[in-house]
Amino acid sequence: MLSVEDAKNIEDLFKIKSAIMSKKLDDVGGLNGVMEILDLSLDARKHEDYKKSLKIIEPLMAALKDQPFVSNDAVAYVSISDRMEKILYHQFCQTSSNRQVKNISEVCPMDWIYRQYALVLLDSGDNSSALKAATEAVRWNPASAKCRVMLALFCGAAERWEDSLKETISAMKFAYLSTDLVHCFRSLRDYFIYKGLLKEAVYCSFLRARFSSSHDVLCEILNDMMMLAKGVDFDYKSVSDEAMTGSCKKFGITPGFNPEVIAIVKRCYEEAFLAGKGEKANYFAQIMSDLKTEQEKRNAISLRQLVERSRNIVS
Repeated sequence: MLSVEDAKNIEDLFKIKSAIMSKKLDDVGGLNGVMEILDLSLDARKHEDYKKSLKIIEPLMAALKDQPFVSNDAVAYVSISDRMEKILYHQFCQTSSNRQVKNISEVCPMDWIYRQYALVLLDSGDNSSALKAATEAVRWNPASAKCRVMLALFCGAAERWEDSLKETISAMKFAYLSTDLVHCFRSLRDYFIYKGLLKEAVYCSFLRARFSSSHDVLCEILNDMMMLAKGVDFDYKSVSDEAMTGSCKKFGITPGFNPEVIAIVKRCYEEAFLAGKGEKANYFAQIMSDLKTEQEKRNAISLRQLVERSRNIVS
């Protein structure tokens, strides 16, 4: 354990570093300016104007040069804005009581910045720099499934397939949103196609479908099936949970959400509910709702409708 004096020194140093970083960000309008730049860059990217998107974010990247937050044996600097990701970080990443963790997200959201920068670089065709930026995003927020699966997809694009598999499995450890899990199965599909394991690629497409109701995603999955069917002698009627689970386990893959994450969310919901913290309980209740397959969600909706109908009949 750190002594009280050491802890105070680290806190004092953190305040000094925060002041230095805030001063550096004055050139881009402070924290509000950072968020505005990210929004403008994202908007340009959505309109496929990648050159403009990159130009918008470049002053922000210049402001990050020689930033003062450098981790060492005594302190780890992270940038985690998301409430659930903070919990997952302390659950899975904070392994030593002798090392303080200082979250700089309210000073500068490094993970958001590097994630956006990585995506723009990839769109602009600079794959090598995109991979480096994605690595930085994960370094600042190791509990982000979004950042990790992005890095996995970039590793795949660079044909670093074993790194891609490793990062995808890591992303699945932290995933608590169905959209992130769908991206993980897409990354796994790419890995298995590269390896020539087309049956496993088919399973990943099936698993993607279980966690998404998006029309675009389902159309992409259908195209996957048609493409993969040409390269593998496979009876789609034989697909079962047992077959997919067994196949995933061979590669250390959980064919769904991490059971530990599900347990954490449930515990947090119960604690907030019992404490009468409505907003916090609702936050975790929404996550619990998303930690289901699409079929489970439909069943839950049907059950709620049945209960409401019964109440109306009784009344």
